[in-house]
Amino acid sequence: MEIYDAIIVGLGPGGSSTAYQLALKGRRVLALEKYAMPRHKPCGGCLSAKIQTIIDEDIEALAEDKITKVVLTFHGEGEINVASPEPIAYMVSRDTFDHHMAKKAGAAGAEIHDDEAVTKIEVFEDGYLVYTTRDSYRCRFVVGADGVNGVVSRMLGYGPRRDIAVTLEGEVKVDRQSFEDMKGTVRLDIGAIPYGYGWIFPKENHWSVGVGSVKELSKHPKEFYATFLEEQGVDEIALEEKRRGFRIPLFAGSKSQLTAGRSLLVGDAAALVDPFLGEGIYYAIRSGQLAADTIHSALASNGAVLTDYQDLVTEEFYADFEAAQRVARFGYRFLRLAFTLFKLHPDSSKTFIEILRGNLSYVEYWNALKKDVKHGVFDFLALLKTPLREVETTYDRVADQYDAWDFLWKQTLARSAWNHVENVIENLVPKGGIILDAGVGTGESMKTIMRLAHPRRAFGIDISSGMLDLARKKITDPRVELIKEDMRHLPFPDGTFDAVISAWAIETLPDPKAAVREMLRVIKDDGYVIYAFSSMPRFGIARLYSFMLEKFLGTSFDWRFLPIKERPYHSCAHSSLTTFGNELMTVVVLRKCCTVEDDTTPCQILDDLKVNEKA
Repeated sequence: MEIYDAIIVGLGPGGSSTAYQLALKGRRVLALEKYAMPRHKPCGGCLSAKIQTIIDEDIEALAEDKITKVVLTFHGEGEINVASPEPIAYMVSRDTFDHHMAKKAGAAGAEIHDDEAVTKIEVFEDGYLVYTTRDSYRCRFVVGADGVNGVVSRMLGYGPRRDIAVTLEGEVKVDRQSFEDMKGTVRLDIGAIPYGYGWIFPKENHWSVGVGSVKELSKHPKEFYATFLEEQGVDEIALEEKRRGFRIPLFAGSKSQLTAGRSLLVGDAAALVDPFLGEGIYYAIRSGQLAADTIHSALASNGAVLTDYQDLVTEEFYADFEAAQRVARFGYRFLRLAFTLFKLHPDSSKTFIEILRGNLSYVEYWNALKKDVKHGVFDFLALLKTPLREVETTYDRVADQYDAWDFLWKQTLARSAWNHVENVIENLVPKGGIILDAGVGTGESMKTIMRLAHPRRAFGIDISSGMLDLARKKITDPRVELIKEDMRHLPFPDGTFDAVISAWAIETLPDPKAAVREMLRVIKDDGYVIYAFSSMPRFGIARLYSFMLEKFLGTSFDWRFLPIKERPYHSCAHSSLTTFGNELMTVVVLRKCCTVEDDTTPCQILDDLKVNEKA
């Protein structure tokens, strides 16, 4: 029986790459594919532009579309457009692309057998005996390039650490105009599925439309897929649709075994897949090249082990994959926050494109992303230190970015406190009343008030014209009136409101108690004053943390966390004070009986009762 230098099991990009490179080096190679080629392969088929750096032919000649624009959305809204004069990615259909790669390996001298599945592998000291549905073959080395459910790793008893991404892809045909409008563009929707994203990729005569999640939790992506089509408007223009589910083996750690004896794994079989984007074709082709180099060297030196391959893969891929894991853990755990960061820092999305081109590593991107997160939070916190005379101009200056900062703030340091504010509004504020939002900003807090309290009338005041202009564009409800005023001098009669609500606004004032006294003046006898603010912890690590915030970026922002002596509060049976984040955030509820001159001042209601008893 003749002996092959290597048998490659699987003719995806990784297997064909290995076979091609070994054949070019003059090695005797047999490549086996269990399906007849060309065969359908469910896959988005998006090749990052860096693919051109590792193949010896023009990728544009193989591509069905060249991508120069990416549109990011969150549940179909808030488009972020990233355009580039240079290609960002290329679109292929796996049946034609894989067939081309296999034929290329055959033309280089590899023996190609399709429609022939491996059924058994016997191990010998000098190689393997591989049984198939047609015959049996001897070889010195075996390469597992047979994907997520590969027989090589299963039969030889080893394999990589991996996470499984669950995806559902549809091949959707649409009308000619819609198809032409999408040429050169991909759409990615962050949040289309938990822990994942949705995509629309243009192909030769259809769109690849799908959703994928990095968590096996999402074992039933059908409902997310349907919602994604609806949010993107695809359901209204689809003429024909064929859908298929598939699994992607994502890199899950460097402690993987990719070699055993005279065998090794490449591509998906080795879980060499970007854990953030799920891209695998580039890594399959490149790992095939590394595998071919390793096997060729072993044959040249009469070697019997392939451990050098593990070292090459670790050196070239794993540090970047581990950084991509960090990006994925952050991005997919906080989907809305990730999208907000892209909006807040447009350069982040443009920078990410350089990863796809091979000009930037995930390690470099992760370091830049951490700085963006810090700057987003700390720039927002810096507003709280502004002297009163500068408040108006400062907020006017940042008005167009305030919503993104505000969301970042509420999703990080102030998340628990904001959730508590929402619960208080929903459970205490009477429905159908009259409400004042003191420090309304761009109107996000007013939207929450309208949603939870359903007032018959609502007033919002703010000292910044720029913020109010944005709020008026956002809120068109006729029940809402927005006014430019100073909350220390409210232009309303005593007893006007059922509730006054203020979220993180009193910190901008030199005398927060003066503002709260005004709030108490204008509520009805049975009304509520509800306000949240950043507070200075009294002791412990939280106090140190509040100090470190201003030093964290190496620039002093002179944070205004209100110390206890400036804290507007009155302790009685009718009030409440709740702290969060080890006292970094405080939410207060006061009633008409309260005073804020001194926490321990007797309650006015109790004083009145004593007077009545004496009478």
